[in-house]
Amino acid sequence: MDSILQATKATADANRLRLLRVLSGGPFNVAELTEILGLGQSTVSRHLRILSDAGLVSVRRSGTWAYYSLQAPESNGFSTRLLSLLIEELSSVENGDGARIERVLARRRHATSVFFRDAARDWDRRRDATLGPPTHTERMLELVGEGGTVVDLGTGTGVLLQSLARAADRVIGVDASPEMLEHARRRVRQGDLPNTELRLGAFEHLPLSDGEADAMVANLVLHHVADVPQVLREIRRGLAEGGRLLIAELEEHDHETFWLSLGAQWPGFRPEEIRGWLDAAGFDEVRCERGRREPEGDRPGVFLMEAVLRIA
Repeated sequence: MDSILQATKATADANRLRLLRVLSGGPFNVAELTEILGLGQSTVSRHLRILSDAGLVSVRRSGTWAYYSLQAPESNGFSTRLLSLLIEELSSVENGDGARIERVLARRRHATSVFFRDAARDWDRRRDATLGPPTHTERMLELVGEGGTVVDLGTGTGVLLQSLARAADRVIGVDASPEMLEHARRRVRQGDLPNTELRLGAFEHLPLSDGEADAMVANLVLHHVADVPQVLREIRRGLAEGGRLLIAELEEHDHETFWLSLGAQWPGFRPEEIRGWLDAAGFDEVRCERGRREPEGDRPGVFLMEAVLRIA
């Protein structure tokens, strides 16, 4: 009963309701929330503390990174139901927050674009020096299987294209960076991959028709993405019914220099966090396993996730 009263009291404020509505779209840090809401940082922090104490909001801290999200659904059944009802009710209210959210996300996307524009010529060396041997890719390729149309999301310089092209009927490499795709094109030419094509496009608006892909691969990509929940919804649109998404991602890790060297938006992830976003995006049969690399010094470990698109 105490938790119900606390949750009810915490939502009895217009600005805290706005905060919940904003956080329903994904994680934001305090500076971003201050900009979106047009409130002082101390005010936003106070509201976040009240929502956190009520079990409605959680915070991820990693080094100097601190991002706030809605609390995981399984943590408080009543709070989750209350939250869903409130967010549904608020979704039709136009208060200008949506435009300010989009400005924040656009700034994140721009930072990633600039990073890869400058890093493209040296990316393979930088990636290998920072991440070490990609010991998880063999297992990921096993999970992809054979045949069908496979999309390599964030293909970058195209390191997976040749392996995917050997197993799939058709491969589509997608990336938002023209500079990275130029390196991938050279790989496609040199590897003589007639069943492979490259497409330029943002992850939030994939250059794919509805249901075009039988499988998609996101290999160490999501930590560069500005709005992960939105991208997962867009991936769902591009997958055929029964299609599969394979994710390899870095575990949450508090070595900030490591993340800055990769131009990352996020300091890794917890598997349960991505599982929640996948469920919300309409996937099921989500399976997770640790990659073959364990955490080592300043390098985080890798986990693999496989999710299947629900058949309506």
